[in-house]
Amino acid sequence: MSFKKFATAVIVSGVAFGLVGCTASKNRNASNEYTDSNGVNTASNFYGEVLSPEQELALLNQKVVHFAYDDSRLTQQDERVLNVHAKYMLDHPNISLRIKGHTDERGGREYNIALGERRAQTVGRFLETKGVPSNRLSEVSYGKEQPISLESNDAAWAENRRAELEYGEIG
Repeated sequence: MSFKKFATAVIVSGVAFGLVGCTASKNRNASNEYTDSNGVNTASNFYGEVLSPEQELALLNQKVVHFAYDDSRLTQQDERVLNVHAKYMLDHPNISLRIKGHTDERGGREYNIALGERRAQTVGRFLETKGVPSNRLSEVSYGKEQPISLESNDAAWAENRRAELEYGEIG
């Protein structure tokens, strides 16, 4: 087979693959449910994971994500929780979300304010990548000023390294 025929075959198969992928895309219908091109309800399959309504509610009730020491990266579990919050935000256009970043007691005040801000911004950027409009999100850092636990040990520090989600109404 000549290179020209091979290249043509690759292009044609790429276009065909792209068309097949388009037919499986998700759309939002008038009732805010997610459906594929065949009209099959995929609300529990938002962002690729099938969840029961009970699992979705349990994840939605988790309004805190935790971080490793001196880190602002999300874990897979955090992303799983935030996927459900993103879906909730998209399904409820009159809701806003305030993301509050926190740190443990170690480190200086300025450093911890900056770290708390990075944590809040990481959560906000993740939600934006899932389609949540940035004008419905706000971020604030409290640094080490609002600990959940006042103890000085690894367990307390891990609990205090967090971002909290606080819902509100727009307007």
